[in-house]
Amino acid sequence: MDADQLLHGMDADQRTAVTCPETATVLHAGAGSGKTRVLTHRIAYRIATATADPQRVLAITFTREAASELRQRLGKLGVTRDSQSVTVGTFHAISLSLLRQRLADTHKPMPTIVHNRSVLISQAAGDHPMASRPRELLVEVDWAHARLVSPTNYAQAAKRHGRYTIAPHNEIATIYKNYEQLKLQRNTLDLDDLISRVVEAMRLDNAYAQAVRWRYRHIFVDEAQDMNPLQYELFEAIRGQRQDVFIVGDPMQAIYGWNGAEKKLFDELPDKIRGTTVLRLPNNYRCTPEILSAAISIAKAVEPDIDVRAIKASAKPVVARGFADVESEALGVVDYLWQYANQGGANPWRSAAVLVRTNIQSETIVDALVKHGIPVRTSRPSKELTSAIADASPSRNRDELATWAADVLAESESDIQRWVAEHVQAFLKTDQSGSVDGRSFSAWMRATAADQRSTEGVEVLTFHSAKGREWDCVVVAGCEDGLMPHASAISQDQIDEEVRLAYVALTRASQQLFVTWCETRKGRSAGRSQLLGEMVTKLDSSADAAAATNSDRTAAKQTTATRRAKTKSLEDELRAWRSSRARVIKQPATSVLSEFELRQIVAQLPKTPSDLAKIVGQMPANRIASDVLAIVAGAEKRLSAVATK
Repeated sequence: MDADQLLHGMDADQRTAVTCPETATVLHAGAGSGKTRVLTHRIAYRIATATADPQRVLAITFTREAASELRQRLGKLGVTRDSQSVTVGTFHAISLSLLRQRLADTHKPMPTIVHNRSVLISQAAGDHPMASRPRELLVEVDWAHARLVSPTNYAQAAKRHGRYTIAPHNEIATIYKNYEQLKLQRNTLDLDDLISRVVEAMRLDNAYAQAVRWRYRHIFVDEAQDMNPLQYELFEAIRGQRQDVFIVGDPMQAIYGWNGAEKKLFDELPDKIRGTTVLRLPNNYRCTPEILSAAISIAKAVEPDIDVRAIKASAKPVVARGFADVESEALGVVDYLWQYANQGGANPWRSAAVLVRTNIQSETIVDALVKHGIPVRTSRPSKELTSAIADASPSRNRDELATWAADVLAESESDIQRWVAEHVQAFLKTDQSGSVDGRSFSAWMRATAADQRSTEGVEVLTFHSAKGREWDCVVVAGCEDGLMPHASAISQDQIDEEVRLAYVALTRASQQLFVTWCETRKGRSAGRSQLLGEMVTKLDSSADAAAATNSDRTAAKQTTATRRAKTKSLEDELRAWRSSRARVIKQPATSVLSEFELRQIVAQLPKTPSDLAKIVGQMPANRIASDVLAIVAGAEKRLSAVATK
């Protein structure tokens, strides 16, 4: 692509970042500022102006998803993906490639990379009670690796940094030491070892270091505020003393200190690399002024002079509300999401998310969403859902599985159990190869039904998991003391990180933001987070915002009631047709159309046989498409006529 074309549509700050001289540059790119666009256009601009050789470009990211996104965007800008083009990868992927080449050149075998670290750390723990909690042990090992802390120094370092662990630091240090010894004995490496080995090789072999630096002459780093000391060592080893580096980050999104990241490494880059230019992207193109103002009010606790500006036009005010308890809050989340969905849009659920500080909060919310007809996209099924699937698993054949589903639908009052039973019926109607029993159903649920839900539903995920994402509508739940900031945050650094984490959560919303909290949680007093103080005061003190919010609530109740009435009408019509067809074919009504399938038809309003097949399967769709689509079309026509009056 032509260099001038690459600047089209950019604001002045973005153009400055893309076209700046080829010296050390640190770019502070705030949330929603077009950071990835600027980074990819900077690489393409350097190549287009012949100031960078694509074969010598190294772009480092923190996740595979981010690396994939960079490659795709570079491809659209004309930067080809081949052996003669740029290298894009995570710190670990880059290290793996360098280590493999290094060992091949020195005729040494590549060690095995540990694929099941949980087993290895449990073996290292032996008969220690922590052997049954490998994830928590690995968190500590990863933190120590990231901070370049050896087993010998772990206990002292963990105490100094205020690491909360459920076992004494000295005992974890012993397990950590055993873990490292097991890797040596078995000639295996974990991911952090890949970085350590490359850094060590470059430090001990100057010729090798120079070869790596010759290969990678132009270095770009994304999300650099998340660098930990180990990753920084790799960056410095590859950089050498050169200044051709372009480093992008946002100090307000530094939220991984608990995992070993060190924010000050990014903050101090201008002091460490002589002649560094610091640039900023202050314009936020994602959030409405109302959302950004709410986020800024929280951010000022750690960054009083934060400089971010909303470019979008004003929209709906932020809604902040407390609820009596966890169950009430979950129902409030349901109401807010229906309020958003009722505003229209092709697929409102896909553009909405619920964010929580901890995974355990998601269980009650997920159950409430499922119970009230909102499809959910989450990688962590609730305990009740997991239990219901497990109940169906012992069924030894098709008949037992069908009987289990029928019994549940006839007797169970649990919406989750009934939802799983409906999936059993849908499973039995598909053409399955191999045995059809409870175990195959469980596998099908994991591989098929879960995927179908994940492509359409509301996402429920933690603040940390939401980083780098955005949705039109976001509900940030559990905004209360003990969760925001989290009770585990003791030191000032940890509390500051919690503030930044809250800022990240709020800035995931682009159009509409709801904030909720509980007065009591699981029997304990909770109450509104102190971090919300200024934000809620501003909302409450604005008569216009209050009036708008009250108006929205009134309209939402009316719209929700209207939608429920419309939904009920179409459901009734489909049920009447289902009963009539069942009598004709002398089969149970649910064999014609399960409750789950019926509700999905009402929610998705399929317009073509293909749309219907996505809900009920191709063969059933072939049989019922003409009837069902006619009913849906008729209902939509009547509702449209009512709406225009």
